[in-house]
Amino acid sequence: MSAINGFVIKGKDLAVSSFSDSLIFFNNNFNNSKILLLIIPILIGLYLFFRKDVFKNNIDKIFNRRKNILFITRAIILVLLFIALAGPFVEKLSIVHGDPKIKILIDNSTSMVLFDNSEFSRLKQNLEQHIPVEINYIASGDKSGLSDGIISSMRPYDQVLLFSDGNNNVGSVMGDAALHAVNTGGTINALKLTPNKFDASVAVLGPDKTTSGAEEDYIISIKRTDKDKSINIKIEIDGEIALDSSISKEQTVIKRRFSEGYHTIHAKIESDDYFLLNNEFFKTVKVVPRPKVLVISKSADDLLTLFNSLYEISVVDKLPETIEELKPFTAVVIDNIEASSLDSNVNVLADFVSEGNGLYVIGGGNSFDSGNYKGSRIEQLLPVYISQAGKKRGEINIVIVIDKSASTGHRFGNNFKVDVEKALAISIIKSLSLVNNVGVVAFDSNSYLISGIKPMMEQGALEDIIARIKYSGNTHISQGLLKAVELLSERGGSKNIILISDGRNQDEQDALNVAQLASSQGIRIYTIGVGEDTWADNMVSLADIGNGAYFEPEAADSMKILFGDTESIGDKKTWTLVPINKNHFITQGIELTSSVYGFNHFIPKTSANLLVTTDSGDPIVSSWRFGLGRVVVLGSDYNLWGFELLEKGGSTLLTRSVNWAVGDPERKNDDFVLISDGRINEPISIFVKSPSQPKSEAVALYKIDEDVYSGEIIVTNVGFNSILGSAFGVNYNKEYQDIGFSNELQNQVLSTGGKMFYSSEVSAIVEQVKQKSKREVVIRKSLAWIFALTALLIYLGEVAYRRITMRKYL
Repeated sequence: MSAINGFVIKGKDLAVSSFSDSLIFFNNNFNNSKILLLIIPILIGLYLFFRKDVFKNNIDKIFNRRKNILFITRAIILVLLFIALAGPFVEKLSIVHGDPKIKILIDNSTSMVLFDNSEFSRLKQNLEQHIPVEINYIASGDKSGLSDGIISSMRPYDQVLLFSDGNNNVGSVMGDAALHAVNTGGTINALKLTPNKFDASVAVLGPDKTTSGAEEDYIISIKRTDKDKSINIKIEIDGEIALDSSISKEQTVIKRRFSEGYHTIHAKIESDDYFLLNNEFFKTVKVVPRPKVLVISKSADDLLTLFNSLYEISVVDKLPETIEELKPFTAVVIDNIEASSLDSNVNVLADFVSEGNGLYVIGGGNSFDSGNYKGSRIEQLLPVYISQAGKKRGEINIVIVIDKSASTGHRFGNNFKVDVEKALAISIIKSLSLVNNVGVVAFDSNSYLISGIKPMMEQGALEDIIARIKYSGNTHISQGLLKAVELLSERGGSKNIILISDGRNQDEQDALNVAQLASSQGIRIYTIGVGEDTWADNMVSLADIGNGAYFEPEAADSMKILFGDTESIGDKKTWTLVPINKNHFITQGIELTSSVYGFNHFIPKTSANLLVTTDSGDPIVSSWRFGLGRVVVLGSDYNLWGFELLEKGGSTLLTRSVNWAVGDPERKNDDFVLISDGRINEPISIFVKSPSQPKSEAVALYKIDEDVYSGEIIVTNVGFNSILGSAFGVNYNKEYQDIGFSNELQNQVLSTGGKMFYSSEVSAIVEQVKQKSKREVVIRKSLAWIFALTALLIYLGEVAYRRITMRKYL
């Protein structure tokens, strides 16, 4: 057991070497295997003691003639006693037969009226003929808090049958309920329900705020209980019809550019269905003036063609000398400018950024390594270190952390999740460069060191050891991360953790704290989610804190790009751009097909986010926060090397980078009102920035910061509303948006070992309950008494032997 900065690391060390199998055997079969290490020095001491000729009389000489026999018996006795002290044990899998009974949890929320509930009474009567049945209600009215209801109703080893549409719209997520079931030895089963009433709902998804002239996508989402039925939908934008047609798709995209001010989108389903209130949706869009952006460039015609419609652009050829000159702008774009033209006024630029503004630095023949940025003052502002041409990464250290907890024993496709994780780990190891140093850690509620950090060429048996990992125990990601941090903390060079897990964590906050600890030590965390029920948000958060990236299971190629042996620069003339972190604002959902024909050379700093690389793994786009501001860099240009960036996917990368650097385009305004669309009978928050106390009869506003006020309002009718001149929409309760039977429910059920049943499958339900009431319990049986008793018998035999021998010769 060891500790780092207050965090305790639990677990056993399983060092992999030529005798790795022996170490694993001792650690898996002894409570205190380290005691066995004392046997060798004790035997050496015993041997030296018997070698001494300390006996002088005849009796002693008689003893000397038999001292070899006594040495052997004493040595055996000591070995047996030390083995007993080490606590040998065997684990036996035993089946415990519980009482087969079922707890039926009934979702009594409003959306359940769309289903035929008469089947339930017959099912209950049929089940009661075979097993005890308990009924609990877990949701009612307009609140479907299914997860909270399941958690509060389930006791250890409960077998649950869920009578619900599976739509959870308040409280904890359904994954929490599934994890609770697994941790308590319970199982969640569910009935397959078919709606007997038709209903459809509509919602409009898209940004609440945009800038004048920017094209935005607005998604018209339609959910229906009969997916084959077409729905007539009418969309009005600012009172004018934008769409009026019959559609069968679940989503339809409308693209719009808006002028400055407030705009409304009204979607209406024209259908004869059960609920009428979810047939309309009201969305408002606030369009603010184009943000002011300063471009420092000596030739930016192509860039201005792209930017002029989105930003209010000012162009200069050198950095302003005072902060007052920069104050009107929300961001500065430095376009292919050498360091000598910037360094004299970098302090002004640093103050500008640290106050909450943005900086975007574009590469080219006069920038970064080609513009003498290395060692310059401008380099200190950037999220990258300037390097020379060629991939000179230095020492790279990687620890692969594998989740082996019980939740990885669930199915993922045709395999168990733990098997997929092991295959991913082995695939990643095979893709790593031989010059990398790699270690492997496994974890459940403890951490297990599979291999310390060694050069790849010295890890001969590593793949075989990983393949033998078995799932068991609870999930404490913090323990796996802490062991990896412990391994990396004293290493030099690049330090990286690759976490492979379903993210279903029982110590979420502890894991986030460890990720923060890792980040503070310059350790990057890359996460790979395995399983359809992966807690992706948790894995994304760990990667974000660790300045890494989150990947889906097909991540081996990305790992090769980051850490593998790729093509050298001299062999290539064209490089395809590859988004590495697809969860960042700049790269999320982007279709990047652009190539570059040259690039600048830099290496991301430890606290920076690497977003885009070439297919050879060379960094191209990286970002970080500097003070309160944001800085992003592009390691190519948009004309000579990267002219393809002005095309569709590449242009999105350019504009997204500026948008991220700008942040909130309203933040420089002296006054504004921020109010988002809400739901009826639920609090809607209002924030006002104003140099004086704002007044409104509709809402009470309280000062929360300098010139900032907030309040809440509850509206009881759907439609468009206005407060303090700001428009907002109020829509139906979320209970009526997610209708029909949830496709996600089956994934959660399967993750607990449960099954989906039709109400007619009574015998199958009973059989499932009986099977799940049998619990596999690992019983640890101590073997210490056998070794202690054997040692005692040998000692008694030796005493008897000595007495007989002494009588014979005396």
